[in-house]
Amino acid sequence: MLNKFFTATATVALLAACSSTPEVQTGDDAEVIGDNLHRVDNSRAQMAWIDPDADFSKYTRVLVRPLGVDNIEVIQPDSRGSVTNRRDWELTDKDRQQLQQMYYDTMVKQLQEKGHFPVVSEPGDDVIEIAAMITALAPSAAKDDNRSRPVGRSYVVTEGAGAVAVAVAFGDSETGEILALVKDTRSSSSNWGMNNSVSNRADVQRMFTSWAMQIDSSLAKVTGKE
Repeated sequence: MLNKFFTATATVALLAACSSTPEVQTGDDAEVIGDNLHRVDNSRAQMAWIDPDADFSKYTRVLVRPLGVDNIEVIQPDSRGSVTNRRDWELTDKDRQQLQQMYYDTMVKQLQEKGHFPVVSEPGDDVIEIAAMITALAPSAAKDDNRSRPVGRSYVVTEGAGAVAVAVAFGDSETGEILALVKDTRSSSSNWGMNNSVSNRADVQRMFTSWAMQIDSSLAKVTGKE
């Protein structure tokens, strides 16, 4: 149900509720999508919308939908200085499954174990649904596999793993009504270091953790748990 909205808007956000002074647009000049979602100015996320009339206080539990990984744009790393005929950076089915598992485990840990919301597997009248998707990946180097990196090259040094862009929708788990939308991008560490499958996974884990903590904090604010 929430995925239908992704297709219609191509953008999304509730991560907005964490800026210094977030303000929901109102009046005739307000930017509104889907009839009920108003743009939030001064959001920490790149773009954010929220239903100003939604009653978030009734939500005490969270349903986390599987991370959407079917339509990811891979922005190829800079090829300057690399060997010719280098393979494009591609996501395999195994990569997608690992991203989904890492995301779900991180959300459970930050929302339920360390945060304010039990994570459930079924809809309910007090359950808010979170549906996220990765929209783009921008790796900072060729993929760490035998086919993508020059033979005999022992290591690659980059300024972090790259960047990840996500879209997140928050909705009522029973009705499917969209309550808030977010679109955001995070970059990995700005420190130079080894670039390999282990370091890249750690960087993505940190990005997921940062988003999950922000989601928990934002939901806690709008539901009155904080």
